[in-house]
Amino acid sequence: MTSLLDESPRYDLAESTCGDLTVAELVDVGRLAKFPLGYGTSAGDEELRALLGARLGVAADEVLVTAGAGAALFLVGLVADGEVVVVQPGYPPMLGLARGLAERVRTVRLRFETGYRLDVAALRAALTPRTALVMLATPQNPAGVAFTRDEIDAVLSAAAEVCPEAMVLVDETYREAAYSEIESFAAVSPRVLTCGSFSKAHGAPGLRIGWLTARDPEWYEELRRAKFTSAVSCGTLDEFLALELLRRADDVLAGKRARMRAGLAEVAAWVPRQDGRVTWLRPDAGAFCCLRVDSGAPEFYNRLTAAGVAVSPGDWFGDDPAVFRLGFAHEPVERLREALELMSQALQP
Repeated sequence: MTSLLDESPRYDLAESTCGDLTVAELVDVGRLAKFPLGYGTSAGDEELRALLGARLGVAADEVLVTAGAGAALFLVGLVADGEVVVVQPGYPPMLGLARGLAERVRTVRLRFETGYRLDVAALRAALTPRTALVMLATPQNPAGVAFTRDEIDAVLSAAAEVCPEAMVLVDETYREAAYSEIESFAAVSPRVLTCGSFSKAHGAPGLRIGWLTARDPEWYEELRRAKFTSAVSCGTLDEFLALELLRRADDVLAGKRARMRAGLAEVAAWVPRQDGRVTWLRPDAGAFCCLRVDSGAPEFYNRLTAAGVAVSPGDWFGDDPAVFRLGFAHEPVERLREALELMSQALQP
């Protein structure tokens, strides 16, 4: 999966971002000439935390700034003491971190056939009195499916019965890359942690700035100390640029959503033209969707690779190899059309 960073395909439909911002779009570059590169604080810039909290419905002192959502997941896994339940398929490092840090990991599978809906009964069956943490994402990666408040409430109810001290981590990285309003779950319960970043919805993965919300004071303090011990603080320049981005967030997100809608429309028009060789799930959020190849998945992937088109195979996410994630907004829409035409050729028997 490191190929997402380390290789440059001709057409990159494996990426889940929506076009990259530049520094000049956020700030007059001249302002950076005398920017002091000292240490930040262990919790993160106060104004940045206040603005994030206002968008998420929590207080500034319930927000911890992290080096991307990946670091947020690492900190939570580091602090959790006991077994971990991870909903799959999902962001691969989430499962990898859990396996590296937890006492024991149990997985709960979501499936293409059921629209990646959360199977609360299966999740409840995976819980034990030793469960310290439940990890899931909504909108989900790789399909962009958003869970409902009722589903999250059901997870909290099951945890309260079986493992009342457990926390539920909800990865909301794609929440603001949505086609309609999706609520944050940051404020629903002190047992809920959430994380997110500026990488996906905002198009600024190079900032390496994300966040955690923790309404439980003891968990917040443990997470803050873990961050300080492992990284001291985030980069002050990164936090400064993230703050400038957050001040413009509504305008930035509007532009990104327009680009995503254009890409989604291309895919929605393309799928019916493939004579049933692929099926798809329309996403609730994200610059990507999941499709399933009717037959011949290995040959299909080989042909795509030969044509220079990269997609994300399902086995990257612990899913069926016939399923793949297609990113439709990283490339400009003209290049997306070209890549989809090559994909049509790869699907031919």
